[in-house]
Amino acid sequence: MTSELHPFLVEVMTLRGGKDVLECYQCGTCSASCPALQDMLHGPRRLMYMIQNGMEKEVLSSPDIWRCVSCYSCMSRCPRGIEITVLLSELRRLAIQKGYVDDNEAQFGQVFTVTLAQHGRMFEPELLTRYYLRTWDVKGMLGMVVPGLKMLSKGKVAFTPQNISTAQELRDAGVVPKVDSFPRRKLNDLLVAMMIAVLGVFAAIGRLFSGKKKEAFHG
Repeated sequence: MTSELHPFLVEVMTLRGGKDVLECYQCGTCSASCPALQDMLHGPRRLMYMIQNGMEKEVLSSPDIWRCVSCYSCMSRCPRGIEITVLLSELRRLAIQKGYVDDNEAQFGQVFTVTLAQHGRMFEPELLTRYYLRTWDVKGMLGMVVPGLKMLSKGKVAFTPQNISTAQELRDAGVVPKVDSFPRRKLNDLLVAMMIAVLGVFAAIGRLFSGKKKEAFHG
């Protein structure tokens, strides 16, 4: 018999909202109060049990910590005063930090900022190309090819970036980070340029055929 606590449990107890996790006696009030329970795999009650038993992988890879809607019902009704909602937020951060999940929203936010810092305004082809190269979401990228080419061919999306004249002033003012503050990714930048060029070729071909169809129709 040993009273030594599991390292993961000790780690969780140092997080915001985690100091009282051992106070949980599995009454189930949290799960009964959770409006997102039907979309969860375990629910907050079982997550607390898993934390107490040091089940790091199961907890940090669980979709439940991402399905919390932060309504604070579990936290406000917990008879032991455990800050469950706050703890789930910390578990999400810990899951990213330890590599159990990829935060695609954070990746999108970063490439959005990079693109904005470069041009002063949004340039959608570069934004999406950078995002899909970072996340390697091949399926998602292929799904965007057809609608993307249609938008390019119809002029709904610009093929070349429309840089604002005061882009450097925007960076100097601190509205967006300086481009130099981002890690240099020469290969990634080359791939971005190549993919945008390929899209441009297809868009030009699409415009050419579209023009010919119009001429044939009017003729």
